[in-house]
Amino acid sequence: MLDKFFSTEPNFVLTVARIVLGVVMIPHGAQKLFGWFGGYGWGATLGFFSSQGIPVIIGILVILAESFGALGLILGFCTKLSAFGIGITMIGAAIFQRQNGFFMNWFGNQGGEGYEYHVLAIGLAFVLFFLGGGSLSLDQLISEKLK
Repeated sequence: MLDKFFSTEPNFVLTVARIVLGVVMIPHGAQKLFGWFGGYGWGATLGFFSSQGIPVIIGILVILAESFGALGLILGFCTKLSAFGIGITMIGAAIFQRQNGFFMNWFGNQGGEGYEYHVLAIGLAFVLFFLGGGSLSLDQLISEKLK
């Protein structure tokens, strides 16, 4: 069971997908966890989620997925779990922002951002969830040790 959790293909394409998704997600997590990059931090983020009808436990899971999940992707540690958390988070975010349409708000003429970014993140997370973190991942090292 544990060997399947850490299993991965020694594939550099997966490595690129893993690192790119992690690097893109970690600032979002840092906004919610620490208030960095113009974010509001843990308490205010949970307060915002609550004001939108999102249960506190879901808010906590979102913050953990976007911060520690993104770090896990960058390191290639628990890639499948990290990708699952980020994928579910992005599905929720896409649903939450669906009223703004598909496209990002490039020209400021929409009520908010669309969900195209979320679809890309979901796609990368899907691949990583099923295939693992690829080459140069801690998962690959652990998988080799388990064999």
